[in-house]
Amino acid sequence: MKGFAMAERNPLIIMAAGKGSRMKASADVPEWVLEEAASRPKAMIRIGQDRKPLLQHLVERAKEEGLRDICIVIGEHDEITRPHFDALTLDELDLSFVVQTIPAGRTKPAGTAQAVQLALEAHPHWDGSSVTVANGDNLPPSGMFQAMLANPACLPAFDRDHLGLPADRVQAFAVISRNDQGGLERIDEKPDEATIQSAIWPDGTVRVSMNYFRVPYRALLEAVTAVPEHPVRKEKELPVALSNWSESKAEGLQVLPMAGAFLDLTHPQDIVKAGERLDQGGFELRI
Repeated sequence: MKGFAMAERNPLIIMAAGKGSRMKASADVPEWVLEEAASRPKAMIRIGQDRKPLLQHLVERAKEEGLRDICIVIGEHDEITRPHFDALTLDELDLSFVVQTIPAGRTKPAGTAQAVQLALEAHPHWDGSSVTVANGDNLPPSGMFQAMLANPACLPAFDRDHLGLPADRVQAFAVISRNDQGGLERIDEKPDEATIQSAIWPDGTVRVSMNYFRVPYRALLEAVTAVPEHPVRKEKELPVALSNWSESKAEGLQVLPMAGAFLDLTHPQDIVKAGERLDQGGFELRI
């Protein structure tokens, strides 16, 4: 991506270090699906007739919609992701990798906020740009990244009833409350029914976070560095960092109401379903 101006970088961090423990559960799916789920990083599970990893679909989607500088955060034992992308030809794209290790004395990494911190610290030349953050194990509706680029600090809020995902799974998603100025009021993780009811928007919808957002580089680095470790889960959590930063700023995060279905890989059954939907053309964003 030599020669791209700073304003055109539109950097993106993709968190792809997750193993996906629920992928190992037994299910009524073909044997090749279980083998795929057990042998590959979650984001690198291959779907569709072309057997292309979901993460590759995400990278190509982001590139098509204007994100040209992409950093993928991978796990320390991942020997699949980087060799796969190193073998590809991705023109006009600056693709890099950061490894999130497991600190001594721990059984898992230090959390999603720390993953983002590692990526930001590895790319100080991003200072002056807004940075988009994405999950590597789902594919958003086409047009979402492009819509986000219109705002330097934003958080998509998706209509919970139009995600195209099982209701029991959606029930656990973090719900978003927006203030009268269109900014983020709060994000409630793992909400109970009372919290969900209190978060209903004036139009009757419940809006949820799919863990995509965009924040200026320096503000995001400060937020993920300062966020404290959760007292129980012992992780530095990205939603908490995001909420804390937004609360401390008058302008905060602009909440963008959106609707559209996602291709998500949580259980082995999703591998077949996501592939079938992708072969049919995927999903488009509705705003």
